[in-house]
This record gives sequence, structure tokens and C-alpha cells, in this order.
Amino acid sequence: MKHQSRPIQLIPLLGLVSLLFCHCGVSTVPVEVLVPAEITVSKAVEYVGIINHSLPADRSRLAGIAEAFLTRESIFADPTGAEYCLKGLAEKLNDSPRFTPVVIQGERLTRDGTRSLPVQIPWATVTRICQKYRLDALVALEHFDSDIYLEKHKKTPKKKKSGGGEEETEKEKTRYLARLRIRVSSGWRIYHPIGRRILDAQIYQEEKSWRGSGENYREALLELPDKRSAINEAGYLSGIRYGERISPTWVTLTRSFYTRGARELEEAKRMVRAGDWEGAVRMWQAVSRSEDPELQGKAIYNLAFAAEIRGDLERAVQLAREAYTRYGNRKAYRYLQELQTRIQDQRKLEEQLD
Repeated sequence: MKHQSRPIQLIPLLGLVSLLFCHCGVSTVPVEVLVPAEITVSKAVEYVGIINHSLPADRSRLAGIAEAFLTRESIFADPTGAEYCLKGLAEKLNDSPRFTPVVIQGERLTRDGTRSLPVQIPWATVTRICQKYRLDALVALEHFDSDIYLEKHKKTPKKKKSGGGEEETEKEKTRYLARLRIRVSSGWRIYHPIGRRILDAQIYQEEKSWRGSGENYREALLELPDKRSAINEAGYLSGIRYGERISPTWVTLTRSFYTRGARELEEAKRMVRAGDWEGAVRMWQAVSRSEDPELQGKAIYNLAFAAEIRGDLERAVQLAREAYTRYGNRKAYRYLQELQTRIQDQRKLEEQLD
């Protein structure tokens, strides 16, 4: 199984200076943390095959062509969008510490064209594929469908009164607006050949939109992507979303710390910029011994932040609670809730990862 040694990390420190924002005596930095998947898949499952089971049978394919003509959608756009959906899932799982994905191209599995999940892949076929590619489980895209919506309208500027009448302002002109919306439906199953169990069955709905504007509708439409590209992009996003459901994912959170009120706090800010966390902690510890309760609360809050960066969430909770209950630091109350959520996530991660 793939492993990830650090539960939390700052965005690479070489870029931290440009990403560190200061306002009202507080500096904000982005941190990257690993969050658990929505569902927990057995740890015995590491190598997973990704396969397309959404290909329509011949009669369904003909019906799809007819539907495309009637709705003015791109012919065969959905099969291409399904490939992008599989690509999104594969890349998401490859970036995750949980699974090793194997994209299967040499097997053709067709289904009847319905909007719901089709009949399951026969278990004999699942077992054969898993044995052939040395897989622990098979993740199948069972259903993929897209709907296209194109909206057009114009924005007329307000008119102002002039000499008792109304006339259009000279500076503003009528703008023509267009909006393209793609709604994608993707259905998934995870087949586990041992025990012949379905580990997950889920249908996802994703929507993505693009906007264009111009002096006429033609100009507005030219700013929109073509329909096939839009379906592919929406399909790719749908695959990523399913990857987040079944595998832990790195996400970027925002954390802040106090930088004003004492010379040590300002000096510690520069140390954080330079990546000198030990030096920053020494400065915050010195301020925590101040005789000013407000400064003490700020310093202890900062120490809680440093403890989280080190991965010591329990210690971070203790310090955040002290900053709030003992020194009345209001910012620490919200931070305490965020830390408690992270502890719950950490426990779930332990169930999902070695």
C-alpha cells in the first residue's frame, strides 16, 4: 500500500512568502492536510482496476445517435466524456496514498442504455479480469450521461432621465450574455471478487458552467468552449469527485497566527516565513510568560498552531482550549472546533490507511 509520512504540511516554503497574508495583526498561511474518504474500503484492497462498463450496446448506440440529433448534442460525445471520467478517477487515485490504480483498456464491456445502474458485471468476468491483471478489486464506470443547456439573454443598461425624457447612457452599451451548462451523471460500482461483494454503488451528479459576453450573441458564444470539450471537462471532474469518495485526499486549509502586539510576535512571523519553526516557537513561548493576559492568549494560540503543524493534534487542542477558556481568546474557540474535526478525521484515516 502507498504511504504518506506527514499528516500535515505547509505549502512549500519557497512559495510561502508570497502566500502569507497579513491583516489586522494576523498572518494567514495555507496548509495541506490529508482528509479521509467518504467511505472506508477494506485495507486488503490496494490494486484496483478501472474499467469502462458504460459503453452502450448496438441498439442503445443507435438510440443515442438519434437522441443527439434531436437535442443537437455532439454525436458520440458521451463515450468520449466517459473516457475523461475514467481518466479523472485514475489520476485522483494515483495522487492518493491509498490505492494503486490500473486502467484497463483491453476489455470491452457493454450495457443497455438506461439512466440507472445496469445489471452487474458477471462475477466470472470480474474474477477473470482481476486474476489477469493481478487486482484486488474492480472499479467500474457503469453509467455516463450528459445534458447540455445553453442560455442566452441580453443586459440592457439603465436609462437616465434627461430634459424630461429618457435616453440611454452613452458610456454603457447593451451586452449579450451566453451561459453553457453541462450536467453529468456518472454511476460507479466497486467489485470485490473475494466473497463476491459490491463494496460501493453510487450515482454522482456534477454540473459545470461557462459564461461569455459580447456586443452580440455571436461574440458571446465564441467565448464558450465547444460542447464536446465541455462534456470532457465535466466528465473529468466527475471522476475526480468519485476518487474523493473512495480515497483520502490532500486539501488546502487556511491557518492564521498573531504577529503584532509584541516584538517577539513580529520576529516570529519572519521566522515562519524563513521556515524556522523552532525559533518561532521560542518567541511564542517567551510571549506566553508575559504579564499581559491578551498577549498570553495570542501566544498560546500561536503555540497551538505550531503543534498542529508538527502533527500533535491533541496538544494543539489543549493549547487552543487554554487560550479560549483562560485568556478569552475568541479566535481560539473557532480554531478549537476545527482541530476537533481534524482529530475525528485522523481517526477515520487510521481506519483507511496503514
